[in-house]
Amino acid sequence: MKSRQRCWALLPLLWAGISVAAPFEVLRSQESSEHPRLVLAPREGARTATLVVLFSTGRFDEGGDTGLTRLSQHALLEANRRGDYGKLTRELFGADASLELFTGLRQSGFVLESNSGDFDRLARQLLETLLAPKLIPSRLEATAERTTQDPGLTSSEDFLETRLAIALSEDPRYAAAPPGNPSSAQSISPETVERHLAGAFSPRNATVIAAGTFDAVALRRTLARFKGGIPSPVARLQIQLPVKRQLPAHSDVNVLAFPVKLTTASESAALRVVGPVLRRRMEQRFRTMGVGYAQDASPLLTPWMDALVLTLPASDPSALDLGPYLLQEVAEVREGRVTADEFAAAQGAALTRLRLEDQHPRAVALTLAGSLQTPAWYSAEVEHSLSSLSPEGLARLVEPWLREDRLVHLLFSPRALSPPPRKTFNNAGTRSRRR
Repeated sequence: MKSRQRCWALLPLLWAGISVAAPFEVLRSQESSEHPRLVLAPREGARTATLVVLFSTGRFDEGGDTGLTRLSQHALLEANRRGDYGKLTRELFGADASLELFTGLRQSGFVLESNSGDFDRLARQLLETLLAPKLIPSRLEATAERTTQDPGLTSSEDFLETRLAIALSEDPRYAAAPPGNPSSAQSISPETVERHLAGAFSPRNATVIAAGTFDAVALRRTLARFKGGIPSPVARLQIQLPVKRQLPAHSDVNVLAFPVKLTTASESAALRVVGPVLRRRMEQRFRTMGVGYAQDASPLLTPWMDALVLTLPASDPSALDLGPYLLQEVAEVREGRVTADEFAAAQGAALTRLRLEDQHPRAVALTLAGSLQTPAWYSAEVEHSLSSLSPEGLARLVEPWLREDRLVHLLFSPRALSPPPRKTFNNAGTRSRRR
């Protein structure tokens, strides 16, 4: 216990040096297992700052009460004795600041963006509202009505993540989609919302991320006041590979996913480079063939799995499965058949993106929120590893990832919508189709 007290006694000295933090630096801390986690990316001289308050809950955790997560998020702001939403809205408007909600499959949160001068005050006010809620049941009906008008209730920006989860897990909770009927949120009882706020939205299930110019000592002091709740950790999915599925869709789209486990900065650097390499190869091959468009190869980082995901919509009128051609490109990269020019272009693109992103607090905060389960994804070590990565190093690191026995292949196709009509013969001996 004394050792722990000495550690926290030294923290003010450590935090005092944050104003001169180096580029790409990320600082992580937690008062105790019952307190929110704190992730800071101080960027000296930034004119803005971004706060992300992230909770480890999403549509997966709604237990059949479709829309519960989004409704709970609105209730934290609009039906909560701990905060005056009208006052907060006016202050946000006066400071030319913004507050957004996002609701995902396994995590949800709030994003505050403000100029540095107003950030500390607005961040404190928001945290005090979110981390010690006291529901006002009489306001919940009006809150639910406004929630049904929220476009975020029915949109699903994590469509690809959800489809992969459904293909890889038999747990029906992964199939939780946004409400088909927004009015479903109005049928959720105040007691259900209150239980959800006390559990999934409790302080110990929260992570607070700040990037830009801000008072780190004051932020840590504010968080130290809030603790408690029942832990709701997100387990990594245990996957039996390989997987191949054909799924119904109105047009052909090949999705190839290679699950990865990132534990080092070198692995993160390799994943940042192999995406641009494959993206450029896909564009050259399939656009030349005239059968593909909007090709992409990018990392997908989620609380339950990390992967390199390739997507290839097809416009080939012959409905030819382009998967084998796509696998050929992957095989060449896996075997190290990447030219010096290809490697240099991909490495340069990854470095440029990382360096530009680090100058924008919002981009840094959202990247840290999206890679919460993968701390190795964003750090000064990643920038160094990217700079020093060689073609041989890339081949060595990606070879275990890109093997076909580790492949998840989803083919979205009209051919999976319904079985083809059976051919039969009528009494006159002429062939007909049975519908």
